[in-house]
Amino acid sequence: MGKAQIWLIRTYWDFEFPRPLLPNFEFVGGLHCKPAKPLPKEMEEFVQSSGENGIVVFTLGSMIKTMPEERANTIASALAQIPQKVLWRFDGKKPDTLGPNTRLYKWIPQNDLLGHPKTKAFVTHGGTNGIYEAIHHGIPMVGIPLFGDQPDNIAHMKTKGAAVSLDFHTMSSTDLLNALRMVINDTS
Repeated sequence: MGKAQIWLIRTYWDFEFPRPLLPNFEFVGGLHCKPAKPLPKEMEEFVQSSGENGIVVFTLGSMIKTMPEERANTIASALAQIPQKVLWRFDGKKPDTLGPNTRLYKWIPQNDLLGHPKTKAFVTHGGTNGIYEAIHHGIPMVGIPLFGDQPDNIAHMKTKGAAVSLDFHTMSSTDLLNALRMVINDTS
């Protein structure tokens, strides 16, 4: 590693906080981003049924398989109160407070949903891929970081005005509802 002539950094300089770097560092954040592809038919029909309200894409990443039932109900309760349709990547017991506007999926085509013209917001754990896909498609975020680089990623997005941050363990339904309303309704 000491003989490397170039270092490719999986972020982008304008989303970083100022720090000194050597001249052989090249930023390649967002290199994986690509245009959205068409959605599966059933998913597209659900998205189109949102009308002018649009949709919210919700995923806490592929590492999260389950969450406490109380947390799932807190989240579902908030999602049930927004006029948008919600596509939630969730693989657990269906929350009791799930609203008719929310569909649960074990897998979602994240980039394709973020690139859909009806997408209004992205609720994310703050993984690097999702962050850059949201930036690429111009979608504001509600960040709920869980571990690893996620808190730092969301802190960067919050500082740049692209996200609102919540704590997974302490957020209430009202907190999530207010954060969603803020990012969906704030046009700046």
